[in-house]
Amino acid sequence: MTEKLSRSTIQPKNPVLNVSRSANLPHVPGIRIGDYLFLSGMGPTDPNTGGRNHGPIGEQVRTTLNNVKHMLESAGSSLERVVKVHVVLADISHMDEMDRVYREFFPVNPPARTAWSMQLRFGNGCEIECLALVD
Repeated sequence: MTEKLSRSTIQPKNPVLNVSRSANLPHVPGIRIGDYLFLSGMGPTDPNTGGRNHGPIGEQVRTTLNNVKHMLESAGSSLERVVKVHVVLADISHMDEMDRVYREFFPVNPPARTAWSMQLRFGNGCEIECLALVD
């Protein structure tokens, strides 16, 4: 007999960051299953206005990682509990700048990471999803 883990949706404390709901998208920003938290791909959404931040890529990555941090904290976790990150860039030539900003958030013992490039919706320069443990 297999044990069934509890499953619940995670919402950001700041409702402006719930892009899934405001855009009527068919997914939620995060799911908690047991001690694991899975965050959907997040983009550079301004936490004050809900608009998209289409500034320089370093600024977009910083905004997105701050939004990831907010979602983790909303769910009772933190950046220190992240075990896997998946980064998508709209332009692979921005990898060095993304790495520079990424190190601000994960300066020591960074989590496993996959990074690749593809065209993103809404003019975003980056999208980031992650897997974390819940405190």
